[in-house]
Amino acid sequence: MTQATLHHPVRGSKLVRFLSEYEMSNIHVSHKNFAQRLGLLVDLSDSVTLAESLRAIPKMAHKVTEALTELGCEGLVQEFLKQRAIVLKSILKSFDFNAVFIQFKLPTPQSDTSIADAINFDQYQRFYLLHQSELDVKTEKIRALVRREISEHSLNLAQLAELDKTLSQSMVIPTRKRFAVVVKILKTRFEQLYSEYCETFKESTCVEQPLSWINEKGWLTQFYAEMQQLLLAEFEVRLQPIIGLVEAYSEEIEKKI
Repeated sequence: MTQATLHHPVRGSKLVRFLSEYEMSNIHVSHKNFAQRLGLLVDLSDSVTLAESLRAIPKMAHKVTEALTELGCEGLVQEFLKQRAIVLKSILKSFDFNAVFIQFKLPTPQSDTSIADAINFDQYQRFYLLHQSELDVKTEKIRALVRREISEHSLNLAQLAELDKTLSQSMVIPTRKRFAVVVKILKTRFEQLYSEYCETFKESTCVEQPLSWINEKGWLTQFYAEMQQLLLAEFEVRLQPIIGLVEAYSEEIEKKI
């Protein structure tokens, strides 16, 4: 069933669980009172646009046809999974030290890298922000594709697609602000890992070399792993509205079988 394949509930999402483990953060991560908190994110102009859209949706006209859409139900699911896999592969590849022809290169210390340069978080922040911008663009592209496909199937789905489009446009700025919090927490985690390393290193007689930080048990290696998991978890959250659209489409198809 499509639902079993695609469903990843927002409640207890990987991103929320992952960030909640960072006890040093003063930022509360929760889905409690979600509706009220969501309402606070929408400003006056966006709320007016949303209200107008909601009033217009019941008046929408739609020509019901038996003709299949460009992709069809199974085709839409497969296209969604294909685009999802492309983005996942891009994220994973960017953390591969040996990868070539990659869009975003992971900052890694070299043999001549100074400690000051290696612990400069700006480079890691830039790397993460570039990924966030790319996720923003690619998920919206997938979302627009799904909206277009399902809107051709029925009036109900056309109305759902229009509502999703309005919500997506209204939530652009609030969404970016909320995901910006991830970078702040990531910086705190980076500083914590380095601080723990320094405490351990005080008892060592070795000469500190940033290049050693990326060995199998290095603290920077751990940071890379956590940063990658954050990106993957963030991508999962960004996909939730799209998964909802695909599942709504699948349910409508199943009703007619």
